[in-house]
Amino acid sequence: MRVREWLGWMLRVCRTLGVESSYRNRSVFARAWPDGERVPAVHVSTIQRWESGLVLVPREALKRYEELLRLPTGQLTAMYDLLPGLTRHSRLLPVAAGDLGQLTAHGSRAGVLLDQVCSEAAVTGAEWDELTGLLAQWPAAFLPPRMWESMAQRLLMEMLVADGTSWAQRYEALSRLFNHPTGGTAAIDACTSAAGLRHHQAMTSTVAALGASDHTDSITALVSQVHNPTNDRALTGAVAGLAETVWRGRLNTAQRTEVMSVLQPLSGSGDPLDIWSTEIVERLTTKQPVRRTPGPAPDDQRRHVVDRVTSRAIARFDSPGDDEELRELVHCLLFHRNPDIQLAASFTLAATPYRHPLAAALRQELTGALAGPSGWSTTVLSALRALGGEPELRLAERIVTATGIPAETVRVAAFAIAHLGDGTPLSWWLNALTQRLAAVSGPADLEILRGLAYSAGITGQRAVLEQMLADPRTPFDSRAAAMWWLDLPPHVLTSVHSYSRDGDTDGQA
Repeated sequence: MRVREWLGWMLRVCRTLGVESSYRNRSVFARAWPDGERVPAVHVSTIQRWESGLVLVPREALKRYEELLRLPTGQLTAMYDLLPGLTRHSRLLPVAAGDLGQLTAHGSRAGVLLDQVCSEAAVTGAEWDELTGLLAQWPAAFLPPRMWESMAQRLLMEMLVADGTSWAQRYEALSRLFNHPTGGTAAIDACTSAAGLRHHQAMTSTVAALGASDHTDSITALVSQVHNPTNDRALTGAVAGLAETVWRGRLNTAQRTEVMSVLQPLSGSGDPLDIWSTEIVERLTTKQPVRRTPGPAPDDQRRHVVDRVTSRAIARFDSPGDDEELRELVHCLLFHRNPDIQLAASFTLAATPYRHPLAAALRQELTGALAGPSGWSTTVLSALRALGGEPELRLAERIVTATGIPAETVRVAAFAIAHLGDGTPLSWWLNALTQRLAAVSGPADLEILRGLAYSAGITGQRAVLEQMLADPRTPFDSRAAAMWWLDLPPHVLTSVHSYSRDGDTDGQA
């Protein structure tokens, strides 16, 4: 994928379509850039090269974009950290070890943050980013084992229930912790322990997270889950994690043989794990890096959909002009076969002013697709999880309680509610729960209930989860799901909800 180009496009769109209209002029933006000794001046041509993707924009420059454009802390820098891993590129800028003077200067700040994460105080995504950034510069940092364990377990749990930028910041923070020479073991242990729990409700993400680590224990855990998975979701996570590990060439001969024996039959089979399996098999067979591409050129029908969606989004702004990068991202969001690329595209788009106009355009697509087969409606619903807001939440609610809609569409809508805001009234929850419990007749209905438990858990609807436990009609697996969410420490949910998708700051004064 064109990571530099996507990042540059994101910056250009945020500047030209942002709240400060004068910044549409690049020279005006360049004049506003300096801030005394803290932020030196930058030439207008440098900004042009950053935004065109000709050169890689430094991470510190993205922070300045956030400040000048009045964006939430981390909205842009989190994309800088996230995109390389999802698109199988090397980290854009490895974190270097600090010198003694830096460590002394930052030591007191790290101590404050460590006390915070090892207590029941709220911790924002920006604070996780800051703490793990400091620890990454301090590879010989000594902390008591219990402190490493407490930090790793909390960070993993927060990542599993976070959303949007809040999730991206914690995802990168956990990746740094995985690769810390003295703290990595605690992070690996947290994931592998959770992976052994059959009723863990975020199993796929928990196991897949191990792919960020090159430690022998992490790779062993992934291979073990491929060979003998805890459940189907653990297998999905293991294959996703191995795709990243294999790309870095970290498996030994015995591990490669074991992985190939399981995944080769899935490669090209059309199985849901086909994409990752094919990538792994190709990498192990050819021993060449597998580079992600935008996928095959869209056919006429898909091109028409992409043109329609992007045209509707562009029309919401005053003469922004044609935007081929936007079309490429929308194509990847809707039609790329690899879930990682879809995720990368969704996060990139969600970080720009195109987020809500695209959500409105996709909502139109979804409204017209509900009467047809589930394939297209589930594709659009999945895309809206990253882009949508209250109007899309209302539509997802109607889908869950409507009749005559395919079960797969209802399932995706039940999970999507978690990512579209926390404005669903309790009356709707209780009505939807009563309706779905009365209709339980097979595996599809159980998955819908799991989706409702997931969304109720992430949005803090404890009364709904307690009702699931109290209702005698609730199946055992759904009861276990409700119990898992109810057992989450309250301060974990408080922390992940400290970042608002509507633009409140996360860790900003």
